[in-house]
Amino acid sequence: MALWIPAAAVLLPLGGALGAFGAWFVLPSVALALTGATGLIYATACLCRIRALQVAALLLAVAPMIAVPLMSMNTVQATVLSMRGTAHPGTVTDITVTHGKGTSYTCEVRYDDAPGRTRSVACGSGDTAGERVSVTEDPDGLVRPEFTAEAENPRFDLAMVGLADASLLVVSGAAAGLGALLHLLRRRRYPVAPAAG
Repeated sequence: MALWIPAAAVLLPLGGALGAFGAWFVLPSVALALTGATGLIYATACLCRIRALQVAALLLAVAPMIAVPLMSMNTVQATVLSMRGTAHPGTVTDITVTHGKGTSYTCEVRYDDAPGRTRSVACGSGDTAGERVSVTEDPDGLVRPEFTAEAENPRFDLAMVGLADASLLVVSGAAAGLGALLHLLRRRRYPVAPAAG
């Protein structure tokens, strides 16, 4: 059961990393990330028998559990683009705003070096039509294109994934270890008497 903690530290970033490679990998990506998250929650809840400690550990682990797959996906995308990508200068021609659980923005960018060719790129609320940008895309379409500035520093993203993943290991491992230790100390302090037969 304790092996779910390090397994989750592998499954969560792996699930996120697969998500960077498009629609065909969404289902395996979500399956791996959910398996890792479920295993981590189960292991922490079972190994840590002190209720308050369980709740504290799970509350501390929620943010990294969500962040690790998402940051892994961004890191893989930025890494692929920094290694294989081609930068194209262009102009934002249109911005589409989508409202759902959150607001997302998609910029249509017309490339200067390929007249008549436009590309959709995820953008933010600060981007405007007519803005000059540079877009990096993979020649084979392995990952989605990004603005060049976002695709240039995958090392920082990788460091953040490692930090979040390590925090998952520390929080859940410490809670499980401390919970097991407190449980053993309780059993020694209040031993169970054998039943009279």
